[in-house]
Amino acid sequence: MSSLIVYGDGFSFSVHEPEGWVGDIDKAAAYHANIIFYPEGGDPEKVALVQVALFHKQDEKTADDLAYDVKSYAQQYPDLQKEDFRADHKDYRVFSKLAFVKKEFYQYIAYVNAGEKFSEGFSVGMNIAKRPASDEEMKAYRDIIASLWMMGLK
Repeated sequence: MSSLIVYGDGFSFSVHEPEGWVGDIDKAAAYHANIIFYPEGGDPEKVALVQVALFHKQDEKTADDLAYDVKSYAQQYPDLQKEDFRADHKDYRVFSKLAFVKKEFYQYIAYVNAGEKFSEGFSVGMNIAKRPASDEEMKAYRDIIASLWMMGLK
């Protein structure tokens, strides 16, 4: 995996690019993200797409942020189903959930809290149309989450 540094006005973080995937900051804004990842040679509109975005934390109750997002999906999609899945980081707390409507979309959602010394956290989503993620896609997604590293203090 290659290390990438993503930065902007008042923030910087590093993340690894999984083998066989492209980390793209140029197209990220169109997806409301700081960086997106997708399989090499794929069209981001048609393949598994991982979006990494910083969000401003109101408090340290990151699990509540995830619950709010899942509740919002449930209000939009009456047939929404939810499942837990595990994603880990060696230093940061990770909260994760899969929200999906079978044969329509699968939204893997993870919130990563780097701790009280940071005013920002990471939102890491993986979107896939019509089917659940493959083992290879889940490995890339989990590797991205595990590799995130907040740089500098705010």
